[in-house]
Amino acid sequence: MRRARLRASVALTAVAAVMLAGCSAASPAPSESGDTATLTVYTDQHAELVKALTDAYTTKTGVAFNIQNDATAGQIQAEGSASPADVFLSEDPGPAAQLAAAGAFVPLDQSTIDQVQPKLSDPKDEWVAYAARVRVLYYNPTLIAEKDLPTTLADITAPQYKGKFAWAPSGAFVATVQYLISTIGMDQTRSFLEKVKANGVNEQSNGNVRDTVEAGKHAMGLSNHYYWWVKAAEVGGPDHMTSKIYHFPEVDPGNLALSSGAGILKTSKHQAEAADFLAWLTAPDGGQTILADGPIDVNEGQYPVGVGMTSATVGSLSDVKSPVYDMSIFADQAQAQQLLKSLGMSS
Repeated sequence: MRRARLRASVALTAVAAVMLAGCSAASPAPSESGDTATLTVYTDQHAELVKALTDAYTTKTGVAFNIQNDATAGQIQAEGSASPADVFLSEDPGPAAQLAAAGAFVPLDQSTIDQVQPKLSDPKDEWVAYAARVRVLYYNPTLIAEKDLPTTLADITAPQYKGKFAWAPSGAFVATVQYLISTIGMDQTRSFLEKVKANGVNEQSNGNVRDTVEAGKHAMGLSNHYYWWVKAAEVGGPDHMTSKIYHFPEVDPGNLALSSGAGILKTSKHQAEAADFLAWLTAPDGGQTILADGPIDVNEGQYPVGVGMTSATVGSLSDVKSPVYDMSIFADQAQAQQLLKSLGMSS
């Protein structure tokens, strides 16, 4: 989903209020010539969030930005030393992990890494998490009671749930498959997916999963948490939704947390200024404030990842029982993609 939105001008005004209330963080970042630097950001993150973050940093420091939305890791690798990018902001951990594996990033300051909850950033400190989303199960309580929901992701393929759940071959679904391959192996992952295909309904997109569960077509659906919160905001709040979000009760792949990552390109001519930006991005009184307290049509309910940070909308990431794992497994997701294609579950 590239998301429905409320009115941007109202949202950005709210962001400004959040920042004025909470910020102290960074000082201006002059270049060697004495001029304030302009940073070029390549990103595949939601455009509204990137704009809010960079606008707030500009207001605070005077640093300007050139932003290229819908950029890819492959684009940066293709551009090589000619790339104008200083910073890459990913939506999912895969592209950041791919660039780190390719040696495209410089190591980050430990003080920046330490501002973020452990195990969400690159294990070699070459990219840092600045936001996160989690996998969830939506359910429609008019069709299934919470007490009857599966207690693990694996259980969703049990006979009593046949024909009752939706799924979609989204990027986060591919990431879940890659996680399963790395933990339970290819054979067990294939067996699980065969049962998902046989027992579930492919609704093609996470937005369709949400909407069909909400409408009562399916009792349950596998998706990302924030799609539900965006819809809830559109209809007047969670109390106006029929469906609900369910987190599996114990540590489980069905609760998988996926970081959005930020890294500084080796080819950047403004590495010091970029490092200052990432320090602010992950600071509790910097960019994390927008994720914690900003309007949902800007942050779309993504979790803040700063130590001790809680979202006013979706709560604390610490309360979600995601497995703790090495997100560098997403540097190469070819196994997951090929497996899904071989099973006819993606194109």
